[in-house]
Amino acid sequence: MGASGIGNKILTPLPLLPLLLGVAAGVLAADYDGLQSWKPVFFAGIALVLVLRRSSITLFVTGLTLAYGLHGSKVHHLRDWEATAHAGKLGDTVTLVGAIIDTGADHNGPYLIQSSRITSHSGLQGLPPAAAIKVELQPGFTHPYKPRHGDIITVSGALQLIEPIRNPHGFNRQKWLYRRGALLSMTPHGSMTKQGVSMVHMPARIMADGRHHLRERMTSGLNPESSESQLIRAVVLGEPPRHTPSMVDDFRQSGTLHVFAVSGLHVGMVGAIFASLLWLLRAPRWVLIASVILAMSAYAGITGLRPPAVRAVIMASVFLTGFLIRRKPSLINSLAASAVIVLLWDGHQLFTPGFQLSYGVLLAIALASSHCMQLLKPMAEIDPFLPRQLLTPWQERMLAWRKWLRNSLAVSMAAWMGSAPLIWLYFGIVTPIAIIAGIPLMLMVFVLLALAMLGIGAATLWQPAGNAINHANALVAKSTYHTAALFAWVPGGHWYRQPPRPEKGRIIVFDLPNGGGANLIDSGGGILLDSGRGDAFYRHVLPTLRALDISPDSLIISHADSRHSGAMSMCLDHFSPRQAMIPRTDLLSASYQAFLNKSRQTRCQLVIPRSGQSFPIEKGVRMEILQAPAELSGYGRADDSGLVMRLHWHGWKILFTGDAGFITENRLLASGLDLRADVIISGRNRDDFTGHEDFHRTVAPKAIISSNAAYPDNERIPQNWFTHTKSLGIIAVDQQQTGALTLSIEDGNLRITPTLKGAGLITIKPSGEL
Repeated sequence: MGASGIGNKILTPLPLLPLLLGVAAGVLAADYDGLQSWKPVFFAGIALVLVLRRSSITLFVTGLTLAYGLHGSKVHHLRDWEATAHAGKLGDTVTLVGAIIDTGADHNGPYLIQSSRITSHSGLQGLPPAAAIKVELQPGFTHPYKPRHGDIITVSGALQLIEPIRNPHGFNRQKWLYRRGALLSMTPHGSMTKQGVSMVHMPARIMADGRHHLRERMTSGLNPESSESQLIRAVVLGEPPRHTPSMVDDFRQSGTLHVFAVSGLHVGMVGAIFASLLWLLRAPRWVLIASVILAMSAYAGITGLRPPAVRAVIMASVFLTGFLIRRKPSLINSLAASAVIVLLWDGHQLFTPGFQLSYGVLLAIALASSHCMQLLKPMAEIDPFLPRQLLTPWQERMLAWRKWLRNSLAVSMAAWMGSAPLIWLYFGIVTPIAIIAGIPLMLMVFVLLALAMLGIGAATLWQPAGNAINHANALVAKSTYHTAALFAWVPGGHWYRQPPRPEKGRIIVFDLPNGGGANLIDSGGGILLDSGRGDAFYRHVLPTLRALDISPDSLIISHADSRHSGAMSMCLDHFSPRQAMIPRTDLLSASYQAFLNKSRQTRCQLVIPRSGQSFPIEKGVRMEILQAPAELSGYGRADDSGLVMRLHWHGWKILFTGDAGFITENRLLASGLDLRADVIISGRNRDDFTGHEDFHRTVAPKAIISSNAAYPDNERIPQNWFTHTKSLGIIAVDQQQTGALTLSIEDGNLRITPTLKGAGLITIKPSGEL
């Protein structure tokens, strides 16, 4: 068979494949150059069609041209604004008018604005068109009303590029928002004012209101913060559990974490529930199919029009329409059709893990499930010498059950084959146990989703009936959670990718917002020195620890305030540490007292150190206490009542001063202790000056790493501080410019590696030469 014959054999059952390949190629080309080479692409495509005159070539070129033009215009627009920012034209105050299209996870921001007009206060010219650009509006400002989806608002402030990732392995919000068409962020200078409501966004606004109503109905009668309520909301609405970290870990390690994200699985289950109900009511075929498509569309809208759900609705609509026109639908062709629609509407989807996983799994099911079924064929066979007519009713039922199990395992194997490489690539975990765990857990999720919908319907008629169903659903949720935990426990059921680790460990100095502090000392069993606030911990610290596969067995609290110890209670859940070093027990911070109370209920031993004590960590590494708050009288200023420690690290000395200021520095100088260190890691004192000359001369560091928050004023590094450190021959490292820093020992030198691109690597030799 010739090449053309092979091509025809492939394309005959897949007529949309050339179109899809053309669309994908067009998106990739446009994303690379942003319409820079549209003329060569256009004329080359026309010439190809005229010369070859083949339908497949025509479809390919059509897809390429459409995708290149549509996606290229969006990329070109984003790059115009990026070039404007790099040219320094965004420092002026502007007034933004636009519609709110996202109110944030808690409906309190950050808000995403679809802009319609951007006006410079100083009449600055040369700004690109505002239409089609999305702007992230930072929270933390006052406004006279609660913003809602679809509100047309006016707000003034300064525009800037969305900040890049500032901590290693953290959530890359800049990249995520770029793929949503957002490049700019605004810091408001005052409150926003409402101008009206966008009619275009009114349907989404109504569905957002419906989501809030359903959220309350599906857990009415239950404790809204219980693990059961959180699991129900996670499955039905895609709302991630916030107070049960072990639950998330168990579902991740059992390979079923996708039940927490509203995706094609959920949309398909909703469609199956409605189809079953209408089938029992003997509804005509066209009514059943139209109602199922409508139900799936409404569910996707109520859950926030998440891209995976929208993709699933499009694909299901294409697939089910085949039944309406009495043509046998093709899963692969339906996949291709929906992918073409999605990519022409939003080419950014091609680069998202969700898109790749959705279509990768379904394509694997379409291509590999029949082969997996052949592999598992013996599971559902009877003795060939035994006539089927001789089977007893019990044997018939067992045979039917075995066939169902074989088919389910075949689909589960194919789905795992399609998802495993991408999950390993993006998330660093592979879960073979998911092949088995997926079958019972998907059945339980189906029941949970059906009961949630039944409970909502019953509560509409009679609230006590809805509450009773919700209590039954809570039992299903509890069983689902325990089943996931059981599969997560199975030895060899999951493996994490082991990241490279420096031979002598490392120190990570996190860059947290608003003057928060957290440090990781990757030696021994791992030490987390401060954690930051709860939100900062989840956004910046925890992702790093997960990516590095580090579960610290020791905690240190330097300051008993929320900016340093706010998330320490959560650390007890995530890491099960054996010990925690604390300043003292009588400090009044609510988050600190919550940690003390919780630690007494666990096996975490509390250690209150004294000045001069030294705690061994591993060979060549020990922690020395230079200031112990337990020895100070009274409470004093909060920032000057913390632990001051010096880490002796394979010949290098790292001094952690926290937010200590003038008072602590004088106290240390008067102590007569040897304070010398190679590096100082410090914050800024809120009430006093940090880092005076006598202290720096005595410590004689080669570098000082300092946080630099915008608010309040004392958390900001004064400009004369840089002049002062330079005069002493000290390298001043401003974390506002570097992001988080990783310290490592390589070839006997101390390397300080910044997270932000463009910030320079610092290498310190033992002699002090750079």
